[in-house]
Amino acid sequence: MRVYLIAPLPSFGSDAVLADYLLPLDEPYALIAAAGIATVAAFFDETFSLRLCDEIIEAVDFEDPSEVICISMNVSQAVRGIQIARRFRAMGRTVIMGGAHVSLAPEMFDGEADCLVIGEFEPIATTVINDLRAGTLLPRYQGAKADLATSPKPRWDLYRNDRAISGVVQTSRGCPFECNFCDVIQYLGRVQRHKPPECVIAELQQLYELGYRSVNMSDDNFTVYRQRTRTLLQALIAWNGQDGREPMQFSTQMSIDIARDEDLLGMCNQAGMRTAFVGIETSSEEALKESLKRQNLRQDLTAQCSRIVAAGITVQSGMMLGFDSDDLSCFERQFRFAMSLPVVHLKVAVLVAPVATPLYDQLKAAGRLLDDPGQDPSSVGNYWTNIMPRNMTRAQLAEGATWLVDALMEPDNVIRRFESYAAILKPAPELLRRPARRTYGTSGASPMLQLIQKGAKDPGGRKVIDAVDVLAKARPEIANDLLGALAMHLSNHILIAQQKRTRNQTAQNPANQIIALLK
Repeated sequence: MRVYLIAPLPSFGSDAVLADYLLPLDEPYALIAAAGIATVAAFFDETFSLRLCDEIIEAVDFEDPSEVICISMNVSQAVRGIQIARRFRAMGRTVIMGGAHVSLAPEMFDGEADCLVIGEFEPIATTVINDLRAGTLLPRYQGAKADLATSPKPRWDLYRNDRAISGVVQTSRGCPFECNFCDVIQYLGRVQRHKPPECVIAELQQLYELGYRSVNMSDDNFTVYRQRTRTLLQALIAWNGQDGREPMQFSTQMSIDIARDEDLLGMCNQAGMRTAFVGIETSSEEALKESLKRQNLRQDLTAQCSRIVAAGITVQSGMMLGFDSDDLSCFERQFRFAMSLPVVHLKVAVLVAPVATPLYDQLKAAGRLLDDPGQDPSSVGNYWTNIMPRNMTRAQLAEGATWLVDALMEPDNVIRRFESYAAILKPAPELLRRPARRTYGTSGASPMLQLIQKGAKDPGGRKVIDAVDVLAKARPEIANDLLGALAMHLSNHILIAQQKRTRNQTAQNPANQIIALLK
């Protein structure tokens, strides 16, 4: 039996948000490999013929003869996933859907697939596959919490590894915090489960042999259980760059409270943990209280962020707007706050209420959810919320968020943040600074260098590149970190510039000008 496993292209209203997923280059590259389809593929035995497709790096082949189509999706992939399913079902193929968004809102997918897999796949994988083989596939299967110690290694051998910058290893699932806008804990739970260190190392070795030198630890909170994290970091220190291996660089997600643990931060540096996404979100204590993000309360967030960077971890941060306590002054406040941080890459988002979250239930009960066609939470990229804000209109929120992004991306402001970051970043241990070799795509050229070449064609991009070059020459021991942060910035810079051109062309269209006047 032939099975085609597909990770759909994310669908957003703004190209800028796609910078979290793909690089704006002539050849398609994924920033992070699609772990869902590789993980599911590991449960099919040799009686199945498997093919994987990550739509970020290659088009879906609708001529593929597979009898079974498996589609794994999160909220951003749902619109495209349904489109793909409809087309294959029209050809008579059996379509199975699963993933985070199917699990959180299965009613949205009723009638769109022959089978829905709700919850985590591992505990029910054998049942689903046996039923598929026997021709007795049920319309729905309900998964349970997986035991990560028994999970097989993902089938990365079937993936286009030359087109992905970072490989993926998931070392835990779940998060004990209770941010009311987060759907992760609704899907994976608040009791965190952990993969044994020996299994993590085995997966890293597999990715190393496939050519990866950068790996994302796709945990929702890598450091929240400190003793477990220490044990895993000890294993990473003993493996990374040892026995003749070239060094790997790791990235993950952490909460700001890691700044209180200098010992753990030091171990992260020794292990090669060079980048972390930290949900800093807002400088407003009132907003943090209303969203139940208690881990960020009663802290000097700028000082805590600086401690993390000074320990050797490049911080990428989330910044949110549109909390009930936010008014029209929040945009300038958040700008000042952002500029106080030693953070180059800041992901700006407006608050939305994802399906199945406490925030969604609360606002639905209050009659403050707006389910306009095409304006669901997956369209967050155009800064359009599905919430009726308390102290502004949705249009004002979207306009303010756009202003904030533009202000943060001004070359002089970017350079200021680069200077703050470069002044305090601790270098990696010398063992982990050795150059690593890797071949990408058909040309073999590094996507980082391609981005720099492309960014240099724009005056603003050129200005930032020249400034970072000066910083790298002053501190050659962190040059690789600076180049990585520069590549991420240029990826956003190029995509946002494309978005601006599209906005300007739309605004200049005479028909749109007439509509604006009528409004």
